[in-house]
Amino acid sequence: MHLVLSQVLLLLVRNNQPKMSSFFIRDGNVKSNTKTKKRKGKVYYNKNDKSQKRIKKPKEQINDEEISSDEDEVYRHKNDVETDEDEYLTAQEKKVKLAKEYLKDIEKEEKERLETEELDNDVILGRLNEEVLSQAGKLKKSVSDKILTEYRPEEFHILKCKQHKRPITCLVVSNNNYLYTGSKDHIIVKWSLVTMSLEGFIPPRRKHKDNETLPDSPIASLAISNDNKYLASCDNSKDIQLWDAGNLSHVFTFKGHTAAVTGLAFCRFSLNLYSCSKDRTVKVWSVQDKAYLETLFGHHMPITGIDSLTKDRAITSGGTDDTVRVWKIQEESQLIFNHTRSIDGVKRLDDHHFISFGDDGSVCIWAVTKKKPLHIIKEAHGKDNIAKVPQWITSVACISNSEVFASGSCDGTVKIWKCEENFRKTSLIANVPIVGFANAMAFTKDFKKLIIGVGQEHKLGRFSKIKEAKNCIVVVHVKKLEE
Repeated sequence: MHLVLSQVLLLLVRNNQPKMSSFFIRDGNVKSNTKTKKRKGKVYYNKNDKSQKRIKKPKEQINDEEISSDEDEVYRHKNDVETDEDEYLTAQEKKVKLAKEYLKDIEKEEKERLETEELDNDVILGRLNEEVLSQAGKLKKSVSDKILTEYRPEEFHILKCKQHKRPITCLVVSNNNYLYTGSKDHIIVKWSLVTMSLEGFIPPRRKHKDNETLPDSPIASLAISNDNKYLASCDNSKDIQLWDAGNLSHVFTFKGHTAAVTGLAFCRFSLNLYSCSKDRTVKVWSVQDKAYLETLFGHHMPITGIDSLTKDRAITSGGTDDTVRVWKIQEESQLIFNHTRSIDGVKRLDDHHFISFGDDGSVCIWAVTKKKPLHIIKEAHGKDNIAKVPQWITSVACISNSEVFASGSCDGTVKIWKCEENFRKTSLIANVPIVGFANAMAFTKDFKKLIIGVGQEHKLGRFSKIKEAKNCIVVVHVKKLEE
């Protein structure tokens, strides 16, 4: 145990982020209505003084009780609450205590997974290595050889309910095997991926104006926090709704955008929420404090999609301004990637690579250090038989930190791809037969299943209709059975 504990602390030291120095636009060209202030130490209140005048603790006390290292978050247990005893521990003693608690959790999980009472230190160290690399954005998983190559529709699991009568528009999968789906009915449904059953739903939040009920608008985007506690949603309004992911009760409404919100993404290592809008801005919100933090400017047209990279970075697609932007939020800088056509969305592949897609039928693979795509899959889903134009790419899903992703359209298939030659080439792994528009997709965390939200119409409008399609959720088992 002492060897493993020392390895935990050693691994934490290695968790350093690589610095970016290429073609960022510095903060002089990026507007923000928040100013960075230097921190001069914590300010405390004297409990015995009713006037509540602010006092400062001596430096030695502050240094004793503060743990400011980013590495602490790697092994801090999500349910850990500091007790009175912890107040008298030094920073190093707190780290050791937290590391021991984290090791106990890992041992318990691995014993359950391996169904054994004894564990080798190599098993624990391997797990620690994987999690530290994942936190640092350096974890690479090779999973393409574990993906099935042939699929039969009769083996798919179809999820349907009376709440989703109209096309599915978005979905998100939590880390604890729950699925949340939104539709053009303006209804959010929660499903269990263990029992494949409906767990609950959030009814439409109808708005009233001049004593008339306005029509419901589609749910545009859903996002789940990393701790699985909060669910965020947006529609064609200017507001963002925050829900309790467990009981689906309403928690808070974020207001601030001046046009419809089009996309949401939670920061992967905090409870900060990113939102993009037709008002051409990205806003950052604190879910913990229920507060607005800052606004990011740069796009010239309505923003169509957003996703999060490591820690304080976000990526956005600018629609018809033909750009994708990577935002380094704390430094108030952005990186611009130029494209030749309108971009509908972006998805994170790993912390250094992402994918863009849109109505030109192309799927582009980018690296955060290159201005041009590393690889472009032109006409990824072929051409329309009547109009003879490339099929619109409607959604993309990625297996996090791997070389595998899936693309969806309305051509009757969802394609699963493999990146090769350092992301500069792709090959097709399989075609998954799906009838209808694949409006939204996501892999489960263990990449055993691919969840597809299917609709008779495109999620953004009624451009065409596939009558034989059904508005439903399709659960496809994509991982080979372990021998």
